[in-house]
Amino acid sequence: MTDLQAPTTGADYPWERSTKRLPLSVIDPKAHYTRSVGPIEHPELDECEITIKNIGWTLGNDCPYRCTHCYSMSAREKGMDFSVDIIERIVDQLASIGVETVNLGGNEPLFTNGANPRNTLLPQIIDRLNEAGIIVGLTTSGITGLHLERDHNASWRRLNDLDVSLDSPFEDEHNANRGAKIYKQAIRTLELAKEYGIDHTIIMCGMNWNFTPKHIEKLLELAVKYDAHIRVNPIKPVEPAHMDSLLTAEQYYEGFSLLLQHCDPIDLGEPPISAVTNYQGAKGCPCGRTSFRIHSITPDGRIPVSPCVYLHDYKFGDLRTDSLYDIVRSPQFASFRRRNANPDAIPGCVGCELSHQCHGGCAARSYLHHAHETGERSLFVRDPYCPKEIKPQYPFPQKPTVPTDKRLVHMDYLCTWIGKPKTTA
Repeated sequence: MTDLQAPTTGADYPWERSTKRLPLSVIDPKAHYTRSVGPIEHPELDECEITIKNIGWTLGNDCPYRCTHCYSMSAREKGMDFSVDIIERIVDQLASIGVETVNLGGNEPLFTNGANPRNTLLPQIIDRLNEAGIIVGLTTSGITGLHLERDHNASWRRLNDLDVSLDSPFEDEHNANRGAKIYKQAIRTLELAKEYGIDHTIIMCGMNWNFTPKHIEKLLELAVKYDAHIRVNPIKPVEPAHMDSLLTAEQYYEGFSLLLQHCDPIDLGEPPISAVTNYQGAKGCPCGRTSFRIHSITPDGRIPVSPCVYLHDYKFGDLRTDSLYDIVRSPQFASFRRRNANPDAIPGCVGCELSHQCHGGCAARSYLHHAHETGERSLFVRDPYCPKEIKPQYPFPQKPTVPTDKRLVHMDYLCTWIGKPKTTA
């Protein structure tokens, strides 16, 4: 791989260029606070099995950064602080339905109780989950990892794995997109995870300006240097402005083809990639099936849950008072499982030979693309990266396998892809 340099002038940054287009509809990202938004569709259809194992928990009620691709900021309002009683209630509910792994993320998980790190209850949350026998992972820009290692070392050592987010493998691009000089914090957190023997991953939100061969090659170099996994989430357009950062279909398949040439797959949770690789373990979108998201505490103290972190329209219930058993059997969750079990109910997927692996693709991406492009809200629409329609020409390995002895908290949670650079990369 070549040693590539980051662009150094502002004109080279895609987010500083003029706006290309406006979506057809403007979705109110906070409508979910006042009314049910996501439609309940096809109640006559059967659901796939419920096997909730891996969940995410959005902890932070504050964040010092303003990332351009944030899927949380526009759809939330700063809520109440956490308390020990709230933590106990949530952990007990998770244990009651057999949850096995929890990723602590969303905003910066350090800031459970405002922007002062001294007020955080993150160590208590990690410790309580650990005591309940639940595997704990953490997603951070770096700042949470650094504070934990320094100030709460015992809790830091209890982490199973750590995801460190980079918007770009090039320092100036990353800092510009974050609005703060925090690249070195991310790198230091990777170094610490390596030193402590904690499994660690570089996570990147794939956008049209950072999911290029140049960026992927540099990302691979960093992952090799710090002995890290790589995880990629193609951007989901939670708000209309995100539509200008979408990957083109060609970028999507070119980028994942390049990654799979240089990495051994750890999780093939991106449904279109499962399809084009003929992955035999594919089960489609995990949301509402094996995973869900606990959302930020609201200003009035509610803690809603949704099948998918990106789809605030499907938030339901309040973990402070409601049974988690009942929440995951709500109509909101059932809609996701019906979509997974019945790809033939999705226009364009009828009779597709790939549907048993793709299952219509990522539910959130399908829903959000369609909503912004047409003004209609529906889960029963197909993924915009549908491999049957696009017919990608890039090479992909066939019938890949994933390790059965590896446990990372993002495996079978979200439509995501995880790989480990090959030793010969």
